Amino acid sequence: MARVLITGASGLLGANLVFSARPEDEVTAVFHQHPIDRLGVRCLSADLSQPGAAEDLFSDLAPQWVVHCAAATDVDRCEREPDWATRLNRDMAGAVARAAYDVGARLAHISTDAVFDGSRSPNVETEATSPINVYGRTKLEGEWAVMKAYPGAAVVRTNLYAWGAYPHRGLAAWFLEQLENDRSCRGFTDVVFSPILANHLATWLWDLLDAGMGGICHIGGGSCLSKYEFGVKLAEAFGHDAGLIQASSLPDAGLTAPRPKRLCLDSSRIEHELEQALPSIEAGIAELRAMALDGRREQLNAMVPV
Repeated sequence: MARVLITGASGLLGANLVFSARPEDEVTAVFHQHPIDRLGVRCLSADLSQPGAAEDLFSDLAPQWVVHCAAATDVDRCEREPDWATRLNRDMAGAVARAAYDVGARLAHISTDAVFDGSRSPNVETEATSPINVYGRTKLEGEWAVMKAYPGAAVVRTNLYAWGAYPHRGLAAWFLEQLENDRSCRGFTDVVFSPILANHLATWLWDLLDAGMGGICHIGGGSCLSKYEFGVKLAEAFGHDAGLIQASSLPDAGLTAPRPKRLCLDSSRIEHELEQALPSIEAGIAELRAMALDGRREQLNAMVPV
């Protein structure tokens, strides 16, 4: 049993971590803008970007394990508002790490594959970082702030998909919403990544914390594929018309922030450390479908009241 604190608990990963928390653990879910409600979980509101907020909260709760998910993840807004992105992705990360270190908690800080420039893949933990947008830069600066404040922390680079608690949907839910309504949608053929289902990622994070792992660690899915291929696999698994997924390229999207194109992660370090293999994209999508069939999707959505 551990006292677990999850920040950003109403976000895409945070909500799924709360949903899949181990029953023997004492879990505190911390949110800011969007309240979360889960039976058996203490849910608290806090703005951890404010000076002293993380220190006060951690001192009161004395967590043993911390998963820091809270961040600015809107890539285009980060590009438009770099000060906002810096405050949430760098400064808050450092404050949470210092607070976790002070109370002796094990920390898993959630980072991103966007710290790489996308010129090659798969990327290993020792690969040179060179982010090409404000989101990636501030997340990388957050990694540095965490490691400076807490050298033994685990910095987890990942890319995930999931059913999201309202209002957070993510790429998989967006694809499926279009398909369910027989609407065509674009999938990039020139952007490749290695996504992992959030519920699978949660299991690996609990195992990582249990083992006391530290340092930079990649936890991606066991498959490397394009976003177009991802959409097609979703369509096929859920019984939709895969022809609705239109092949397109990143420059056609007209996005504000530049995006890296080759972001697959080499996750062999954690596979070796934990002596298990990461799940394939097929296994992840099958579990995503199972969650829709047995009502877990609705249960997850109900955690964040509209």
